[in-house]
Amino acid sequence: MNKIITIALLCFAIVTNGYAAVWVKLQENKDSKLMLDKQSVLETDKLKRAWIKIVYKTPQTNIEVADKTYNLSKLLWFFDCAAQKSATSQVFQFSDEELIYSAAVDSKSAKFIEPVPETDIDVAMRYVCGVGAPVEIAAEKPAATPPKTEAAKEEKPTEKAQAKLAAKPELKPALSKEKVTSALVTAAEKSAKVAIKPIVIPKPHNADSAHWAYEGDEGPQNWAKISPEFATCETGHNQSPINIETALRAELKPLKAFQRFPASDVMNNGHTIQVNFKPGNILALDGVLYQMKQVQFHTPSENTIHGKSYPLEVQFVHADVKGNLAVLAVMFEEGKANDALGRVWQQMPVSAGAPVALKSRVLPSQLISQNSSYFRFSGSLTTPPCSEGVSWVVLKTPMTASVAQIEAFKKVIQQNNRPVQELHGRIVVE
Repeated sequence: MNKIITIALLCFAIVTNGYAAVWVKLQENKDSKLMLDKQSVLETDKLKRAWIKIVYKTPQTNIEVADKTYNLSKLLWFFDCAAQKSATSQVFQFSDEELIYSAAVDSKSAKFIEPVPETDIDVAMRYVCGVGAPVEIAAEKPAATPPKTEAAKEEKPTEKAQAKLAAKPELKPALSKEKVTSALVTAAEKSAKVAIKPIVIPKPHNADSAHWAYEGDEGPQNWAKISPEFATCETGHNQSPINIETALRAELKPLKAFQRFPASDVMNNGHTIQVNFKPGNILALDGVLYQMKQVQFHTPSENTIHGKSYPLEVQFVHADVKGNLAVLAVMFEEGKANDALGRVWQQMPVSAGAPVALKSRVLPSQLISQNSSYFRFSGSLTTPPCSEGVSWVVLKTPMTASVAQIEAFKKVIQQNNRPVQELHGRIVVE
């Protein structure tokens, strides 16, 4: 691995110092600026590659080394334009021009996946491959050309590559943000021009639907009687939550998640406190990418482990491009206060209403335990209409929250857990 990184550093030095990079701005928002070096775009073995630079406007935490932060990434991305897939070959992270982290893998060994639409790698792929929705570019003034070296001559694009760059069609301005839906759309669906409806996650409370509650005549035991839309709450055989008593050992792969985008707002929807996150946080399950949509809190916990109930359960709701849902559940037990939870609680609305923009930065990783061993099972939404087909991931290791934090939530929400449901032959794996 050290040999690969050394080679990568040499390649990076050649690419950045061997000629004057021509950086174009592909995309910029309030969080970061995405740039691409036009001079680095080459085609080899039916793949295209390009050097990318991402400038972050706030420090980012390194996912491998938690105590390191960076504000600039330089990456070598490869693109399989025919399959509309991409892979990262080299990564360099800088803090004020000081290299703090690097990693590399040969492009032939890199895992090519379909990028999530509207993310940085998707925008870069659309530019390099010249397909899909256009992106905005704005060329930056190139740096002065340093004296050429022998290494630089070897890295200079071939005449064939230069001809392809010159023949690239003129790009139009980017689509406005208003026209970008929150739904994830696959590259195949976009190329086929299939109309895709935005993903809609059933919410616990809807003013236009039948009213339900956690207690009394409108409690869980009567949800199916309140409305025909809620019939699955009684007739379903894959309902959540459950008590996890035994599990089949299946050597589950480690969870893969990309969680750099902070929470945007918090709201009281009448049944729980809900935190909404900016688009971009990803959970990968069985080769499928799920985008985080929202986080909901329940007290006491809805799922139980070996019959044990926890004072708080946090559920991260994700959706894939087809609208299928996956829920990552984290248990909280009494102990040390959770700083991220405290920042959310400072703005926790005491009554139902519109979302309130969060003033403090809260990342999803701050509410998820580092020990990623987990249980998996097939289940449902734990609120009406109790829709099934939801993939559940329950982390084994709990987080902690102080007694004061737990009581603060109970004071606003009181109790909002659905009782555990029958397994009906379902198998839990670990």
